[in-house]
Amino acid sequence: MPLARENKVFDPEGNLVETRILTYSWEYIRLERQHWLEKTDLWYLKDRWDNLSTTQKGQLNSFRQALRDLPEDFPDASDACDNFPDPKEWF
Repeated sequence: MPLARENKVFDPEGNLVETRILTYSWEYIRLERQHWLEKTDLWYLKDRWDNLSTTQKGQLNSFRQALRDLPEDFPDASDACDNFPDPKEWF
């Protein structure tokens, strides 16, 4: 997930010292969302799109729709962060 909210702090010996929950602003989430929309735009070029399987096309369309729906589906930035869609490795 691009927006991990849990941050673990370890001491020099590798022991867990503290777990922090990070918070993100809507501005940061919008920047991350914009990054992924721009990154996946290239898959819609005809020569690349034609080489995708039906499953991959569905994954790409679903991912991008989930990105566009974030501000409408979640009232605050923390909820949006927790529900940020996971990109597929091939994106």
